[in-house]
Amino acid sequence: MTRLGVAFSFFSLLALTSADAVAAAKQYQLTQDPQAIAVAQAAFAAMGGAQAVAAYQDSVASGTATIYVGGTPVSYPITLKSKGLRETRNELQMPKGTNIRVVNQGQGAITRPDGAVKSLDANNTFYEHVSHVPLLSVLAEYAGGNVNLLYKGTATVQGQTEDVIELDFVPDLGPGNGPVWASMSRTLFFVNQSTRLVDKTQHSSFGEGNPNDTFNEEVYYTDYRSVNGILVPFHQTVFIDGQLDTDLKLASVNLNVGLSDSDFALPQGR
Repeated sequence: MTRLGVAFSFFSLLALTSADAVAAAKQYQLTQDPQAIAVAQAAFAAMGGAQAVAAYQDSVASGTATIYVGGTPVSYPITLKSKGLRETRNELQMPKGTNIRVVNQGQGAITRPDGAVKSLDANNTFYEHVSHVPLLSVLAEYAGGNVNLLYKGTATVQGQTEDVIELDFVPDLGPGNGPVWASMSRTLFFVNQSTRLVDKTQHSSFGEGNPNDTFNEEVYYTDYRSVNGILVPFHQTVFIDGQLDTDLKLASVNLNVGLSDSDFALPQGR
């Protein structure tokens, strides 16, 4: 190779290295606020902590979901299943059959009672964890490398003073996707200053097929009971845009029952 060729190769390598450095510098930077970390740690420990999460493999909860349609309550038996932190299956027993919703590692689908399958928009599912058990929700990722953790001050929930922290789940730190994932997954956790339990969560939900249609979803957690060292709220109430939407009352929760991976396989459309 000539000296000119060597010089050209050297400067080409230098240019590529500089480009890589610029690209790395533009990677989305996560924020971990020390005050928020302290609140998350306290909540995580109060609800069972790392030892309880390490012992957990799967769960089955059963109860009744009362859904308010036009203000009129209609109640159905419901079964909530989970495996790990990011595989969930909800079975709602309706008069015409069972409505099944499965989310597996951020992808989801619903099987209607007539057997029809509808894929769910990833806008609502890409960050979904075991939301009906706060310890196993996205809060379990607070010490990982893919969440923003911010302190948002204090608030009052049902007469209790709460520390409010924000968790944003960011699976891709790319300069384009990072801010989008953070914005779409933004979830507020209201942590009781006395008990350190999560009393409420709040996040935005997106309309299926229309990401511009957004809803404010608030979930209130009460009646915590210990199940194999994990505190589980047996009563959960959901409000959509300030209106009562669903009242969930659990009758039983069992952990480590040996659920099959097939329970969480995404259904295929017909």
